[in-house]
Amino acid sequence: MKRLTSATLTAIVVLVLASITASAQNRLPSNAQRALQWLQCTQQQLNGQIGSGGNPIARSAEVAFGLAAAGQDAAAMKTGGVSLAEYLKTAVSTDVGTNGELLIARASQPDAGPTASVIAQLDAAKGSNGEYGGDLYSDALAILGLRAANQAVGQDAVTFLKDHQQSDGGWGFGGDQYTDSNTTALVIQALLSAGLPSDDAAIAHGFAYLQSVFGQGGFADTPGAAPDGNSDELAIQAILAANQQADQTWRSKLDQALAQLAGLQVASGADAGAISNPYSKLFATTFAPAAFLLRPLTIGGIAETAVPLLACPASSTATPTPGVTTARLAQTGAAADVRLPIAGLVMLLLGAGILRSRRRAPRR
Repeated sequence: MKRLTSATLTAIVVLVLASITASAQNRLPSNAQRALQWLQCTQQQLNGQIGSGGNPIARSAEVAFGLAAAGQDAAAMKTGGVSLAEYLKTAVSTDVGTNGELLIARASQPDAGPTASVIAQLDAAKGSNGEYGGDLYSDALAILGLRAANQAVGQDAVTFLKDHQQSDGGWGFGGDQYTDSNTTALVIQALLSAGLPSDDAAIAHGFAYLQSVFGQGGFADTPGAAPDGNSDELAIQAILAANQQADQTWRSKLDQALAQLAGLQVASGADAGAISNPYSKLFATTFAPAAFLLRPLTIGGIAETAVPLLACPASSTATPTPGVTTARLAQTGAAADVRLPIAGLVMLLLGAGILRSRRRAPRR
C-alpha cells in the first residue's frame, strides 16, 4: 500500500507541475486583461475609438482583434455611450493597410460592420503586379484582411511578396532598402494565409531572419538591436501561424518572447497594463492582448474561451495619445510574473518531502 500511495503522490506532483508548466508557457490571460483594461480605461474616447491621434481606425481594429482573441464582442468595450464596435461599424479609410486591419476586425467581430465595402476597396487598390499597398507592411495587412474575410488572393500577390524577399530572408517596410522583423513577421503570416505551406522556402528563409533578430530573451526590430514589444508581438504571431512552436527551438523562443513581453508591461500607476515604450505605449499595446492569448492574424472569429474584461479604476479617464507609424521599445517595465514557476517548485519540494516522511515513518 505504501508503494501505491507514494506512486500516487508522485503522479499528483507530476501532473500539477505539468499543468503549471503548460499554463506558464501558453496563454497569459491576466496580462491580456490588464492590457485591455488600460486600452479601454485610458485610451478609449467618447466616440468609441481607441486613441485620439495618429490612426485611430487601425488602433481600434487591432484592439477589436484582441477582444476576439479574448472571446469578447467589441460591443462590450465602451467608456461612454458608444462602443468600440459602433465606432468600427462606420469607420472609413482610404489607406490600404488600415483597410486590411479594418477587414480583419470586421471579419472577427460580429458587430463591427460590413466587409463588402472594404473588400471592394482593397480589390480596387490592387495593381497589375499583384501589389495592394504602397509598402510591404500594408500589402501584407491587405492580404491578411482579405483572407480573414474568406476572399481568394491571387498567385500574383503571393509572387509579388516572394519577389521582394531580401538575401537575409527578411522583408522591409520600404521594400528593398532594408529589412525589419515587424514587416517580415507580417509577410510570413500573409503568405501562410494565402496558402503557402510552412515548409516553403520563402517561409523558412523568413524564419531564418527572425532567428537573426532574436537575442536577450526577445525579438528586436533589426539584428543587433534590443528586443521590443512590437517585434515580440508580431514574431509570436508568426511562430503560431506557422505552427513553429511544435519545434522545441522555436517553442523556447516563443516562451521567452512571451516572458519578455510580460516584463514590458507596466505594473502600477496610471499606465498599469500598457506595454512600455518611449515613443507610443498605445502602438505597443494594441496587439499585446492577441499575442498574450496566442492568437495569430491567420485565425479569426470570437474565441470560445472568454477572458473577462476588468472594470475601470474609479480614477481612470481617457487621455489623448499621439499615434505613430513605427515604434521601437526600450527594454524596460515590470519583471515577468514568476508566481507559477515558484508554485511549481513548491509543489515539487512538498511532494518530495511527503515521500521522504513516508519512507522514514516507522512501521505499525
